[in-house]
Amino acid sequence: MKIEKGVPHLNSDQHSRYFNIVAIEFHLQQLNQLKISCVAVVKHIDRLEAKLAHITKDLEPADLFLELIELS
Repeated sequence: MKIEKGVPHLNSDQHSRYFNIVAIEFHLQQLNQLKISCVAVVKHIDRLEAKLAHITKDLEPADLFLELIELS
């Protein structure tokens, strides 16, 4: 989306939201690559996935991108 539409001009709230999403997705990717099935790690992954769903409102990336721009 960024390549198609260009770099969005976001206000500080939406900018923080965007980078929180990026950070959570990176953290989830790293934890999933470890392939640890420890209960604590699985619970941590579940919490991160729930937090990500809350922040993104379960929107598709294109829709989320447009919402970030609209709310800025």
